[in-house]
Amino acid sequence: MRLELGTFPVRDIVFGAHTRWSDGLLEVNRDELLAAVRADPRIATVDLELARPGESVRIWPLRDVVEPRVKVDGAGVAYPGVCGRPIETVGEGRTHRLSGMGVAEVSEVNWHEAGGDFVEVFMDMSGPWAERLPLASLLNLCVVVEPDAALGNDAKNEAVHAAVLAVADRLAATTKDLEPPEQEVYELPPVDPALPRVVYIWCLHSPQAMSGSPTTWCTATYGLTHLTPPWLLHPNEVLDGAVTGPYRSPFAMSWTVMNNPALRELYRRHGVDLNFLGVIAFRTEWTTQNEKQLMANQAAKMARMMDAQGALVTWDAGGNEFIEVIRTVQACEQLGIKTVFMTGEDSSAGGVPTLLEPLPEADAIVSTGFIYNDLTDLKSLPPVERVIGSDQRIIGRLRDQQLPTAGPLEPPRRYDDHYGFNRYSGLEA
Repeated sequence: MRLELGTFPVRDIVFGAHTRWSDGLLEVNRDELLAAVRADPRIATVDLELARPGESVRIWPLRDVVEPRVKVDGAGVAYPGVCGRPIETVGEGRTHRLSGMGVAEVSEVNWHEAGGDFVEVFMDMSGPWAERLPLASLLNLCVVVEPDAALGNDAKNEAVHAAVLAVADRLAATTKDLEPPEQEVYELPPVDPALPRVVYIWCLHSPQAMSGSPTTWCTATYGLTHLTPPWLLHPNEVLDGAVTGPYRSPFAMSWTVMNNPALRELYRRHGVDLNFLGVIAFRTEWTTQNEKQLMANQAAKMARMMDAQGALVTWDAGGNEFIEVIRTVQACEQLGIKTVFMTGEDSSAGGVPTLLEPLPEADAIVSTGFIYNDLTDLKSLPPVERVIGSDQRIIGRLRDQQLPTAGPLEPPRRYDDHYGFNRYSGLEA
């Protein structure tokens, strides 16, 4: 597979009479984009607001951030399979992207109706929380959207995300007939056979068991969110949006998936000091120990059939999903595949291990820092001058408390950098 990725940097966004990109300036016709969203009868209310880095702005509830991308040549569409989009295999031809910006999905619609998995993510555009979020460095065009209250939860989720994709599609389309200022070619040509052969095992949460529904909204692979055996993907498919967010973390959103630095680094080093074989997409939150072990064994078997000598394993969730992830590390090691595990760490209170199931085979771990913010130096967040979204922030395990979103607020409970965007790690001697 050969993919040409053309980049159009966005240095500023303004509302104007047209929707177009020119020399780093993205002009947006607000009325045109709002009309496109309102054409969907499922939408009750929608508005567009801009949030710039450094502004005293808080965005809540933040469900996803999408980088505008469009297929200019080759099969399929960017972000295939989501919201009924075509499912042709992507990863070839030419794709254009608008870099330096995101289309933010702001809505109170919850992931599913079963409870216990609420939308709690918010983003500050300045201050200590913003300093930790790569999304806060973007120019964010926020789509503040609510669907018809009479719809079921699945239909609400689809309507809200379809609205965001409609905006992202229109913005990306402004580049279709332009020559990109920057262009990169992504392919995996044959390399020196002496280089170590490495596969990326990318563990992605599925909410199927928690929600009781195979269609629950979450991180998707070609639009599917339910539990499936491991998939083999070319990394170009990921660059075209075959894996998309979101899931309850600013580090598990469409933008962070598309710009995953771990994936980019493996690609950059292909033919330099390793042979990058591809991506095994692995679903987590299986319900029994046998299922978890089976999936771990199958992922390791797939890696061995690819003739992998090494593997990088990452994950995007917490809790019992850790078991199938760490067992995958173990299964790979037992097959002779040297494996590096990238993960955040849990609380070490009381002298307990910071990993849920520490196994002797997991002997090469890259820490991205503690998961829980009460173990870091991040304290109360200062108030902000402007809120995009809801004026009241719902908090508490029972969802029975409200605080003014403008703050001050406690930081989010979790900070889980899945892919190494930041440098909150440490070295154990």
